[in-house]
Amino acid sequence: MSKVSFVVVTENEEHSISRRLWELRHQRLQHGAARSIEIVVVDGQSTDRTLLLAVPFADALAVAGPDRDAQEDLGRRIATGDVCVVIDADTEITPWLADEAAQGLIDQPPVHPEDRQLAFA
Repeated sequence: MSKVSFVVVTENEEHSISRRLWELRHQRLQHGAARSIEIVVVDGQSTDRTLLLAVPFADALAVAGPDRDAQEDLGRRIATGDVCVVIDADTEITPWLADEAAQGLIDQPPVHPEDRQLAFA
């Protein structure tokens, strides 16, 4: 079983951030592939309430950018999971994404820790 880190990149996403993080926090870990999740929010210097709304859900918060590559890089460095899934704050996800990501890791040969990124959603 694996720990799945979700790196959520944001910028002025106050309209969707709470719902997206709630969906991630309430993933259905029923297939046994994922044992736990971690949520890392990396904000691209928002001027709205995005960071404030992310606080109750995130395991870690950071600010980088506003360049998306800088956000993703920082998020991957902060993430501690066996697999890292990078998503945008406004991307719709399934309730089984953590298990699907962990199952993908189980079905693959071992990877170097710096290459943990499995998917861009």
